[in-house]
Amino acid sequence: GPAMPAAKTLYQGRTFDSSAPADLLRDAEFQDCTFQGCRWVALRVQNCSFLDCRFTRCQLSAVTFSFCLMRDARMDRCEFRNIAWGGLTGRSAVAQPFASLEGCNFLYSDFSGLALAGFDFSRCQFRECVFDQCKLGGASFRGVSLGRSGFTRCDLRKADFRGAEGYAIALADNQLKDARFSFPEVVSLLEGTGIRIE
Repeated sequence: GPAMPAAKTLYQGRTFDSSAPADLLRDAEFQDCTFQGCRWVALRVQNCSFLDCRFTRCQLSAVTFSFCLMRDARMDRCEFRNIAWGGLTGRSAVAQPFASLEGCNFLYSDFSGLALAGFDFSRCQFRECVFDQCKLGGASFRGVSLGRSGFTRCDLRKADFRGAEGYAIALADNQLKDARFSFPEVVSLLEGTGIRIE
């Protein structure tokens, strides 16, 4: 038969810093743990759960999550580069990996398939990120620099993009009813429609 996943080591209420060993991130469940100043580069995180954890001033780059789950993480002043967050929803299509994001930078990251309705992204910055088939109804990107991040096949109904800039949102394949935008940035929505604005 198929190999059973390894039993997980449980860590509760622990704090880990940059000296944490790399093999920590395999077959582990972290409950209410704090990751402080961690730098994870080109790591594979395997069969791990992160439940109600806090990440402060961490830098994650090219980290691959396989068979992982993250729920209600609080991220504060972190930088995330080349991360596919969809690998953190476990088998649930509606898992919300984040509870809050404060002052975080996301570069070249993929949020595809995430359910983040009503989420507040307003204190973050993005560069060339991908939002595909996301549930973002009522989410706030207010005043956010999105750095050519693209939104495709997303539910953006009632989302708030006032004061945001640098977004690429295709009118034809996103749901945008009652979404809010500011002038002149909203003109970018018309790119790709073939119309001319004079």
